Amino acid sequence: MPREDERKTDESVAVQLDSSGSSKAVLVKWAIVSAILLLFVGMQVGIAYVFVKKLKEPTEEDAGKMQEAAEREATLRAQTEMGATLAAPIEVTVNISGEDGRYLKCGVQLEYDPSFAQLGLELEARKVRIKDIIMDIMSSQPLSVLVTNDGRRAIREQIVVEVNSILPERGSDGRPLGRVRRSFFDSFIMQ
Repeated sequence: MPREDERKTDESVAVQLDSSGSSKAVLVKWAIVSAILLLFVGMQVGIAYVFVKKLKEPTEEDAGKMQEAAEREATLRAQTEMGATLAAPIEVTVNISGEDGRYLKCGVQLEYDPSFAQLGLELEARKVRIKDIIMDIMSSQPLSVLVTNDGRRAIREQIVVEVNSILPERGSDGRPLGRVRRSFFDSFIMQ
């Protein structure tokens, strides 16, 4: 019988070896599954990081588009925003170039940024010179230019350029004087 006990002991040792071997196999399986899950989660985190980073960092093209949109918005705001104007428009009457007996009577209003109050005073002080500039510009225009919208727009832009050219850079107090932004025709009558 001792042999039977030894067999049982050997069998129990073999069963114990099998069970410890199977528990090792289960642990190895869990370790593999855990490693795969960790790898999968790591890949997901990495992919999410890359996409979030790309969403946060605008490309050069996006930055250019954003800058263009900001410039368009600033231009639109400047076009729709009304600035300060002269107390009264500058009235001129001139003969139309190349037309005998026809003349033009118009009123020109100048607009500037209201934060430059000194500019309004400077424009009033130079009103005679500004009127002369406007008369020179208007009397040199042929009828074909005066009757078109594009022609009148070009005249308004020329008035702004010419008036700004006679203004000093700084006021009497040393601060920047500002510039005339736009000119408008308050009245425009041809006969």
